[in-house]
Amino acid sequence: MLVVEGFFENGAFVPEKPLAEIKGRQKATLRIEETDDPDRQGRLSAWREFSRAIRASDEELEGEPERVRFGAPEETETP
Repeated sequence: MLVVEGFFENGAFVPEKPLAEIKGRQKATLRIEETDDPDRQGRLSAWREFSRAIRASDEELEGEPERVRFGAPEETETP
């Protein structure tokens, strides 16, 4: 068995080194390891807090709802 390390990004596996020794079509298994991303945990906590605030609200809405596009925090301008 050959173990190849690399990264999975934008829908493709990018190996850390060239795979010249692999010839033809070979069966392979890709195992994706979870990384501890502190930003991800912060975003999840923020969404949970947002959801709790909506459920706890007794505000009555009027009119038709508008479409809202939620972007990544990096896309938001900060003053």
